[in-house]
Amino acid sequence: MENPEMEKARLADVLKLLYMRGLVQVKGGNASIIDRARGLIYITPSGTPKHTVKPEEIAVIDLEGNTINGSPSSEHMLHSQIYKAIREAKAIVHAHPPHTLALVEAGINIDANLLAEAHHKIKCIAKIPPIKPGTLELAETTARKMKETNCNIAILERHGVVAYSTNDIYDALDTVEALEDLAKIILAKTILDKLTLNTKDS
Repeated sequence: MENPEMEKARLADVLKLLYMRGLVQVKGGNASIIDRARGLIYITPSGTPKHTVKPEEIAVIDLEGNTINGSPSSEHMLHSQIYKAIREAKAIVHAHPPHTLALVEAGINIDANLLAEAHHKIKCIAKIPPIKPGTLELAETTARKMKETNCNIAILERHGVVAYSTNDIYDALDTVEALEDLAKIILAKTILDKLTLNTKDS
């Protein structure tokens, strides 16, 4: 990473975009960028409204999760464990996309092959059973599953999703957006198919 300040500005921008896109609550979700040369992770500050985060407010931790500066997100272990398990990962986004979670809770399969953009962005989708947020168990389970499956995004049941990118933070956001847009389309198609079936039956 040549310019940490520029990366912090990009991270703050992505946090604002996450909120504007309805992918997180005003104080929910988090994102990070790793500087492997320095062994540092730049991550969402805890408790700060996502649309107001400034670059200078970005927290800093090391790969072991120790705080270097600021007040890191309560999900910092999720980020550090993924970075430790997947050396190619450069950025991570953790969000709470409502349509994706609705489909999971309804037991409807989300097939990335149904949409060209999703197929392009999503290698595969790992599934993580319900585990208490902010815990080492969630962090280790998610990191291990994503490494084993080679999936670049995971659905954390009853919680949210987490995606990593081997390119940059905007690419990680794009992956989350692709999954949520796919979920919206599947949900709309499911409703329309049911309406069409009911019309034919009546």
